[in-house]
Amino acid sequence: MHTTPNMYFSIMRLRHIIFLACLIACTALAQGQNDTLRVMTFNLHAGHDASLQQIGEFIRQYQPDFVALQEVDKNTHRSNCPHQNNRDFITELAYYSGMQGLFGPTIEFSGGHYGIGLLTRHQFVDVHNIKLPHPNDRMEQRGLLEGTFILPDGDTIMFACTHLEAFDSVSRAAQAQFILDHFADSTYPVILSGDLNASPDDPVIGLLTSQWQDCTAGDFTFSVKDPREKIDYILTLPKQSWRTIDSQAIPVKLSDHYPVIATLVISHN
Repeated sequence: MHTTPNMYFSIMRLRHIIFLACLIACTALAQGQNDTLRVMTFNLHAGHDASLQQIGEFIRQYQPDFVALQEVDKNTHRSNCPHQNNRDFITELAYYSGMQGLFGPTIEFSGGHYGIGLLTRHQFVDVHNIKLPHPNDRMEQRGLLEGTFILPDGDTIMFACTHLEAFDSVSRAAQAQFILDHFADSTYPVILSGDLNASPDDPVIGLLTSQWQDCTAGDFTFSVKDPREKIDYILTLPKQSWRTIDSQAIPVKLSDHYPVIATLVISHN
């Protein structure tokens, strides 16, 4: 059956309503079960499409435990985005969302820095901002921002954000392999979220999901003007330690990507 744009957005709106109902139900069922986590990933398009207050208040309404953010500025000057000039994205988003913010710069840009970030509701033990390999030196430096967090029930997990290379498949594959190797011997369960710049049939996704669980639905996440690709993911390691209750891309036009949210449970079996 051919799906028209109107049909697509009607389906997405219906899924959005169902998803919110599931979140309410899951919250009611999971009271006292602190191993149930709500996780979001969101490429911000460097703030071109919405204010930081709008984005932060949007995040706040979903009450996530962790948020992975890509295309994050800190004190940069963007002539084509004057209302976001010289702003500290993570600090402001932490304020508007009611969360703690962590920033991982990947490049110096236009008088400031540009990179990735995390928002969290939980205590962190340590945080590392790691440069990813980029065999093609003409491509942008990419990063992996990871933290070790203690949950209210005493569990320790790692949450990480990344934004893989968009225009060079060799660099993207090298970055994915680095991530696999980096977390291969992790003592703790891991959630990796971000814009992987790869559709589900890309070899990079096959490489990652050979070891990691893809906790996201098949919803398209890019671009909001004409959604045709899924390139934003929430992955977990090890596979047997996690269960996905629900996941969806949320059809809001605050960026050129849809944010993706998932409700996850750590299994103690």
